[in-house]
Amino acid sequence: MNERLLAQMILAERVSKNHPAWISIFSELKNSLAGAGGESRTNSLLKRELVLPGQTIILTDLSIPHKDGYAQVDLLVVNRKFVCVLEVKNMKGDFYFDSENFQFHRTVDGRTEGMKSPESQLHRAVKATERFLGIPVTGVIVLASRSGRVVEGPKNYPAVSLDYLPFYLESLAGGRMLLDENKVSAKVRALPKKSFQQNLLERYGLNVDSLRLGVTCAKCRNSALIRKNRKWHCDGCGGYFRDAHEVTLQEYAVLFGAELPTNFAYRLLGVEDKHLLYRLLENSALLGNERGKRWIVPRRELLETYFGSIWS
Repeated sequence: MNERLLAQMILAERVSKNHPAWISIFSELKNSLAGAGGESRTNSLLKRELVLPGQTIILTDLSIPHKDGYAQVDLLVVNRKFVCVLEVKNMKGDFYFDSENFQFHRTVDGRTEGMKSPESQLHRAVKATERFLGIPVTGVIVLASRSGRVVEGPKNYPAVSLDYLPFYLESLAGGRMLLDENKVSAKVRALPKKSFQQNLLERYGLNVDSLRLGVTCAKCRNSALIRKNRKWHCDGCGGYFRDAHEVTLQEYAVLFGAELPTNFAYRLLGVEDKHLLYRLLENSALLGNERGKRWIVPRRELLETYFGSIWS
């Protein structure tokens, strides 16, 4: 799971369903989950079936500098013979591309929906990657769902089904371009990760006071737990958990960064006793040189396990 998807999951859990932004948060989360599923299947298929000369490196979830902002790249395939940007779409319906105006719409169950053009998104990503690397870059639209059908195809970039993608990429290896795939990949990997979290909060008009605080019950998912007898207890379902606060700390770190003011940690975890707070934070949010602040130890696998069980 990338940081953006984790942030959307956290907001969907922590923002009240009565909040004006919740419907938008949940809608975007569903789209992100569908996209992530398509990208994951694409990556797995290529690792399993793609056969190219030499080494092939597949990079995922990239933000390439582009003018005053960034271009998002779903997957980047780097081989000594070519570099290819993959724009993965995990959608159903009949697809209609207008390559002259870079417009796109699809028909699903008799309804026509205008959407952001995958061809336009891919074109932006290809040009950004070309400028950044200083080499020719190609691109392809990947249709990850078997429930999608191209009626009018794009003219500037190919659109291929996921099943055909390995064969299409293998067809690109006949050219003369010889790259050092490790150097190209290292240059891309050295890019700083772009933080989407603050942009999300600002776009939805949210701050920390907009969120439900406290340690969440993994069963009820919206009940705050109470700490007693060295465990977290839920009055709603009767469940109890030993280290549920660890997930809460990781959620905070994704949205607001690893720096945790100690006086806010009381509110975040819903505790009042300073000795209890010290024990809870002792190994999870370490003391630094600055008084009144701690730094959360990153353990992203806790979030992936927690949200993976919810959204699998």
